[in-house]
Amino acid sequence: MRSLGEALAGAGFPVRAARLAGHGTTPDDLARTSWHDWMASAEDALAALRGTAPRTAIAGVSLGALLALLLAARHPHDVAAVVCCATPLRLRDRRLALLRSMRWLPPVQRRYAVVPKGTRDISDPRARAASVTYDVIPLPALMSLLQLRAVVRSVLRHVTQPALLLHGRDDHVAPVSNLDLLRRRLGSRHVESHVLERSWHVVTEDVERDQVARFTIDFLTRIEES
Repeated sequence: MRSLGEALAGAGFPVRAARLAGHGTTPDDLARTSWHDWMASAEDALAALRGTAPRTAIAGVSLGALLALLLAARHPHDVAAVVCCATPLRLRDRRLALLRSMRWLPPVQRRYAVVPKGTRDISDPRARAASVTYDVIPLPALMSLLQLRAVVRSVLRHVTQPALLLHGRDDHVAPVSNLDLLRRRLGSRHVESHVLERSWHVVTEDVERDQVARFTIDFLTRIEES
């Protein structure tokens, strides 16, 4: 999210980035957290920003997009708008549902204590090489992410703030059909969406990252002026 945050700051928006619990350290730290901890990190950042800005918008990519939607639903008076990039309400890998149903079996827990993530889903080779992330995701964290998706699905109708939805056309993690799902289920009357034709999952770092920034700045400027 750094490039988007820097672009927003350059456009005059006060910005605060949240480092979620268990992120940015080691996979072992992530294994000891759940979506409740990630949400607490996001809520702490919202509370800190609320004291310095008259109106607050939340932007997130992937997991961050899910948390942005949940923040908007839970704090309708504190969140003025949301920007959701690559929202993973649906995932391409259907094996995750099977893994979730079998996660308590000892052989599964041994075999999938950590799940390899593969290469970063970014079409731009230079940006992919420069991107920093864990190489694996602990099974408990992955299962908690799936739980969070279900929670967010259940509250979408309570997200009534203006929403900007951005998604890569060839996202290999979360299909672009997530946009249609969000447009149908969000309670907001002001929903804008854009498909980034050359981007994959991590749209804030990919080849169209400058377009992501332009869409976001334009959207938030109009919200600020309304």
